Amino acid sequence: MHLASLLASAALALLPSPATAAPFFFDAAAAPLTTTGSPCSTTFEGRIAQNATAGLFDSSASPFNNKFVLGQNLTWAEIIAFPDVEAGRFDKLANRKPISVSLSDKSVFRSGSEGVETKLRRAELLVNNKPSTVSGHVTWHVSVRSDPARPLNYSHEYILAFHEAQDFQADFWSLKTGNLLEAPRDENAGNVVPPLKELRLEGYKWDNPVKTFFRTPLVDGVWHNFGIDLDFPNNLISILYSTDCEPLTVVVPPTYNNISGAGKTTLGETHFGLQKRPTESNLNDFLFVGTQEDGIDEAFLFGGIFQDDSAADGCITL
Repeated sequence: MHLASLLASAALALLPSPATAAPFFFDAAAAPLTTTGSPCSTTFEGRIAQNATAGLFDSSASPFNNKFVLGQNLTWAEIIAFPDVEAGRFDKLANRKPISVSLSDKSVFRSGSEGVETKLRRAELLVNNKPSTVSGHVTWHVSVRSDPARPLNYSHEYILAFHEAQDFQADFWSLKTGNLLEAPRDENAGNVVPPLKELRLEGYKWDNPVKTFFRTPLVDGVWHNFGIDLDFPNNLISILYSTDCEPLTVVVPPTYNNISGAGKTTLGETHFGLQKRPTESNLNDFLFVGTQEDGIDEAFLFGGIFQDDSAADGCITL
């Protein structure tokens, strides 16, 4: 089935507001999105088998890097759990199961380039050393869901998925929740940074201003499904979205975003999990400056992580 009609309606109804629309463009001819009745070819498969244990993620059999990105002296078996919830759309299609990723006060990562990142809390499943996932024309799938029993602190900014440059100096796109990194205290709300419970997908980290392509309320008890279509040669991003077991629909048609990796920042790796940034910080110093409260016991659910190869015919699993 061709998505031309979906793209046309999306172009009219779902482009950014006029205040931010100027840098964007829609070019369906440059990067048509299509689906087929047959399964798309995949460039990465990260959905988890029904009989898997948490120990899988510490082993060489893990679909993700079993060494990164987690706190010092922690194992993935201490971080990963399997929630007792109905699986989301893309796990059901493959008879797979979702996972829970947790954060604690121990989730302090020691980076090879930056040292101990004292003001971050991190537990991120890493897809690296796989050039086919960060080149050509591909589509990531990921489903996320809150854990009301171990809620996040939505006064903080969390990154749930992102594509990081090889030199670690840029993010080409990122899926986030919580308030903005540089959100100020609100004197009318107890002089604290107020919570912001939403999901948003942002573009290139160093754009000024950073583009927010899509945002939606983060509703508890619901799977939020994303398709992130990346046309690297043409610097185009498209976003598809649905909830629970509904098929994906286009919410952002092919739109310019810097994913070229040209110059200093080269294409690198993709992360899925929790990166909790401090409050009262900024984009340049958040590794070491800001506020993280003690007693962190938080978790978030992830499922349906895989990537379509959309190069040949624009195939996207809906």
